[in-house]
Amino acid sequence: MKSITLRLPSPFLLKFLLLLVALPALASASDIQGWLVLNPFTPETILSTDMLEQSRLVHAGWKVTGTGVLHSSGEAGTGQLYRMVKPLPTGALRALAASDEELNANLKAGFVTEGALGYVSLKAGPGLVAVNRFTKDGRYLWLISSADQAWAEKNGWKRE
Repeated sequence: MKSITLRLPSPFLLKFLLLLVALPALASASDIQGWLVLNPFTPETILSTDMLEQSRLVHAGWKVTGTGVLHSSGEAGTGQLYRMVKPLPTGALRALAASDEELNANLKAGFVTEGALGYVSLKAGPGLVAVNRFTKDGRYLWLISSADQAWAEKNGWKRE
């Protein structure tokens, strides 16, 4: 998976997204608020749909790198997004999978699912923001903002 897209709830939010300020989304009842949070020290990213988890991560020094909306039901051109983790003796590897192929490959590689988060668009389009995957030494980061992407590239991460 090279990139996925989340639907932004409004152009107003996009301005704040670019400034790396997370605001609550104006989403419908069938939509799920999501926060992409980055720990620049480990480094790792988590896509959280739990406000309490997001708040705890930020309190622990993580930063919100983007926010958006996932859908609670699928339609043409979308994929169920799974959050995955592979425990290691020192830390963990994290993954997101938006297709059955990615899910199965990650399971075969020793990852376990932390759960299905919602549905995301698999193609770019109006009102959507790309979530780009970067890799380094077998690890992955998912980033939205151009500032975070520049930080990753400066630190040896490669955009896929």
